[in-house]
Amino acid sequence: MNKLNISINLLGLQGASLITSKAGTECVVIDLSRARATKHANGKVYLNLEAKENRDGVDRYGNTHFVAEPTTKDERQGGLKLPSIGNGKVFTFEKRPQGQQDAPKRQETAKAEPEIYTDANGDDIPF
Repeated sequence: MNKLNISINLLGLQGASLITSKAGTECVVIDLSRARATKHANGKVYLNLEAKENRDGVDRYGNTHFVAEPTTKDERQGGLKLPSIGNGKVFTFEKRPQGQQDAPKRQETAKAEPEIYTDANGDDIPF
C-alpha cells in the first residue's frame, strides 16, 4: 500500500496572510475574495490542490511530488503559472496480516471559545 505524505506552505496560497491576534496568537487567514477556495452552500470552504510527480525525479530531500493550486486551461494558455506551495514523498507499506487491528483513533479535543483577531492594520476580524 502507498501513502503520499504532503507538506504545504499555507502562506503560499492565494490570498493567505499571517496575522497576530490581540492575545498574541499567530493565525493564517485566507481572503476568500482573492483565494481559489470556494465557499459552498453547506457553509464549508473547499480548496482544490494537485500533486504532480517531479519532472527531475526525487529531489535532495527525498520528495517525489510537488503540490500547487490548479489552473484552468485558459489560464495556462494565457501564461499564468502559480507557485509550488508544497512537496510530497511516497511511502510504501506492506499489507497487514489478516486479523491485525487498526490503531485506535485519536479523540477530538474540546474547542476553545473564539478569539478576536486583528489584521496588519489593527482592524478586528470577527472569528
